[in-house]
Amino acid sequence: MTEVRLSTALDVKTLAATFAERRRLHIPAILTPEAADAVADTLEAETRWKTTVAAGGDFFELPLDGRVAADPSKQAWLDGARVDGCRPTTQYVFDTRRLGRDHEGPRDAADAVLDFLNSPAFLAFARRLTGDERIDLADAQASRYRPGHVLTAHNDASAGKNRLYGYVLNFTREWRADWGGNLVFYGADGHIEQGWTPAFNALNLFSVPTRHAVTQVADFAPRDRLSIVGWLRSHAKVGPQTREETTSAY
Repeated sequence: MTEVRLSTALDVKTLAATFAERRRLHIPAILTPEAADAVADTLEAETRWKTTVAAGGDFFELPLDGRVAADPSKQAWLDGARVDGCRPTTQYVFDTRRLGRDHEGPRDAADAVLDFLNSPAFLAFARRLTGDERIDLADAQASRYRPGHVLTAHNDASAGKNRLYGYVLNFTREWRADWGGNLVFYGADGHIEQGWTPAFNALNLFSVPTRHAVTQVADFAPRDRLSIVGWLRSHAKVGPQTREETTSAY
């Protein structure tokens, strides 16, 4: 299995200065090319996804066989999953795959990312990047956004989770902004302050709480938006966090 490692070309001092300005950062070419390709190959070939839904009053998670429900009698649940645009609460429809010990089947390059994110080397990198010594661990899951999938506005705050920073590791080899699936950040006035299009082998990092969303993937998008996502967390309590939502993936 290919070892997951940071690129040796990263200028951590410059990246840290940029992160300090807005408390969010896009880092291209974050991993070695060999590692990025191995993870992308794994996610592209994966068939054991689950679709998770909290939309239009429906709440469920269904195992998939490729792109359809593993239980054919429940395919109608997936076909009918729709976000209700009049609801003010966070809603989402996307595919997810557990990593590490929660993943059924042999370990692969995607599982290795969870180990990498909790390695002394990456945690030290994250502390230098953010200037935050409270970072103790990372959680992670793989996500797949297909046409119609979306994650509406939320801020990642969740009581008791001790989340410090949200992150997205992108593994879609080619993407265009007009295919949707863009990670966008909202200002206090409700306007979009900044947004990033999925970019292969790039890390997006931002502080929690930050109000953001993943725009809906267009029905004409010719491929899936693939990533590994999660939060950098502390073992210790990090202060009050509003229980806005408990599940999200970018």
